[in-house]
Formats: sequence, structure tokens, C-alpha cells
Amino acid sequence: MAVGQFETSAGLEAVREKKRGKALRNDLPFAGREALADASELIDRFGDYALSEAAQRAHRSRALGNVVHFCRWRDAERMIATLSARESTGALH
Repeated sequence: MAVGQFETSAGLEAVREKKRGKALRNDLPFAGREALADASELIDRFGDYALSEAAQRAHRSRALGNVVHFCRWRDAERMIATLSARESTGALH
């Protein structure tokens, strides 16, 4: 009896990997104007290192126990990552 392409674990993994590469993202992070303003300011000030700066600020805020600022800088970090993506992710109209 022949085993089909999708009946082997290697075949299933290959299909899953192919789907991962082509999946549309529906989780675009838009936390609001504040996140955009923070992201814009960090990009202007730190350029290519803006993502790292946002991550460091989030880490510092978390270490201090400041949940509000931790979330603020994580939102800015996600926004910077989205804005600096080299290829489009999601539906194009």
C-alpha cells in the first residue's frame, strides 16, 4: 500500500512549513497614537537601533515593576518592528 504525501510525518511537516511562509498576518499591532508617537520619536532619535532602545526601555520598566510603562514600550517596540518590515504582511488591496 502506497503512503500518500500527507500521511507521513515528514510530508505533514513540509506542508505546515509551506503554510507558515505564506500565511497572512491578522495581528497587526496598533495600540494607538501614543505608540505611533513613541515609535516615531525612537526611530528619529536612534535610527536602526530604535527597536533595541524600545526593548531596553521595556525591560527597565519591567525590572522596576512599572507595568504601565512596560506595556507602553512593548507597544512601541511592536510598532517599530511593523514599520521597519521590509516586506508587506497582510492583505494588499
